[in-house]
Amino acid sequence: MAIAVRHKEGQREAVLEFPPGAQPKFGAPQLRAAQIAPQLVATAIESAIRAGWEPLSRGRTVTIVVDAEGN
Repeated sequence: MAIAVRHKEGQREAVLEFPPGAQPKFGAPQLRAAQIAPQLVATAIESAIRAGWEPLSRGRTVTIVVDAEGN
């Protein structure tokens, strides 16, 4: 699963890629971005900033691959 994030006042996006979770059983709905814990997203954003994403700068979208804990 991947979600795109952008600072409210910034222009540069970051795509945060999370590892695939368990496959849903037949007929079960897929996981949606709204179902990801806000604390996990916050940790992933902190990791993206540590990795060099500058949300207030201009430039291309950055893709950051994070682990299941958001690091």
